[in-house]
Amino acid sequence: MDNNIILVEENEDKTITTIRLNRLAKKNAMNYEMIVAFEKALDQIERSNTRVVIITGSEEIFSAGIDLNFLTGQEKDPEGVIPDLKIPRNFRYFMNTRLHTVFTKIEKMEKPVIAKIDGYCLGMGFELALACDFRFCRDSAIFSLLETKMSINPDVGGTIRLTRLAGIQNAKDIILTGREFDGNEAYRLRVVNRVAKTPDELDSIIKMYTDELIESGPLGIGLAKKLIDDCYGKDVAFGLELETLISSQLLQTKDTVGGALARLQKTKPKWRWK
Repeated sequence: MDNNIILVEENEDKTITTIRLNRLAKKNAMNYEMIVAFEKALDQIERSNTRVVIITGSEEIFSAGIDLNFLTGQEKDPEGVIPDLKIPRNFRYFMNTRLHTVFTKIEKMEKPVIAKIDGYCLGMGFELALACDFRFCRDSAIFSLLETKMSINPDVGGTIRLTRLAGIQNAKDIILTGREFDGNEAYRLRVVNRVAKTPDELDSIIKMYTDELIESGPLGIGLAKKLIDDCYGKDVAFGLELETLISSQLLQTKDTVGGALARLQKTKPKWRWK
């Protein structure tokens, strides 16, 4: 396995961890090896005390999507772990038990995850970005869910997550045409949170958000993220009940008590994750 296919980088005080897609010779196209390395990185970060996760590629490419050699069964598989994906039941089983679970880990992680997008963000790479909590991009970034151009459909959360994010009208626009669009249109279509003109501006936007996220309590952020994701589309009464249950538990923590006191005293709280 190529140990450099996914790079994991921490900032000096270990509050921000960046996962960098680094299969540049293949335009960060995702094969099985890359997906396994990516999942391993997520699992390691989940067990760490990092506060914010950033997923990115290079200035020229976020990801070209799934590696077509992997999709069509032409990738070498010395360990025999990849089934014949041309058989529908094999494909469904592999997707539901392997690929979907990797992207779902991003949503289940009780830490905010940011997609930093520059260059091309296509297919499965776009679906990876959709699984993140925030998406920031350059205006020159190029997006496409191009699966319909190959007579398939987005199948790693593209249809579901994009519809929840951008609405049914915009989701049909993007998915059924498979067309490419830039960062400015991505913002108009509600696909990204913010768009920047230069790399420095993009870094500045992300720093502004990470500073705010790190200043907030990690327990509150983690459980608020779960509430938003898990209650979306559910009955309002169910959501209100769950909000109250979670808040009643948070009120017993040292972080919540300390955070409230710090607010009263106009000082900075010290988060302890307990």
